[in-house]
Amino acid sequence: MEFLAVLLILVVGAAVGIWLYIVNQGDAHFQFIVDQRTDFTLAEITKDAATFRTVVPFINNGTQDGTLMDVFPRHFLPYEQFDAVDTDARLTLDSADRNDGYWEAYIVPKNTGGSIILTVKFTAKNGDIAAALKDMVDMPIDIVFQVVARSPWYIDKNRLVMTASEIHKALAAGQQAAAR
Repeated sequence: MEFLAVLLILVVGAAVGIWLYIVNQGDAHFQFIVDQRTDFTLAEITKDAATFRTVVPFINNGTQDGTLMDVFPRHFLPYEQFDAVDTDARLTLDSADRNDGYWEAYIVPKNTGGSIILTVKFTAKNGDIAAALKDMVDMPIDIVFQVVARSPWYIDKNRLVMTASEIHKALAAGQQAAAR
């Protein structure tokens, strides 16, 4: 009988040890570090449109590798707030710049990261982008991302704000560069 009790204790101890090992393995944990992004810069301007870009770093600070399956921007500029432009926002991996709006799944090892390029294009409804952006307001942009790792997949987001003053500063810098 003592043999069975010792065997049972060993089996339970092994099961608890295996469970603790699995629990301590952890998972991937992604974060887009929006407070470390670059300032928006003017990438291109025409009479009716202006395109701005910023670089946003991200990190997988979890204990396991993870995959960014889908990443996209969601800008918030309702016409009740500002109706002078049509807005298009896209992002791409900095190391694999694409212009088709497609995000290719990207495996990120633990404790590493990378960066994305966020591009925002404003097209003036009246045909004059300089006049349209004169009264621009701050625009929040969510970076929405789907993660696949050890746990079931999940969707998360980090928010940044493209400020009106930042847009005006980028426009002024672009005009000064063009004048040279």
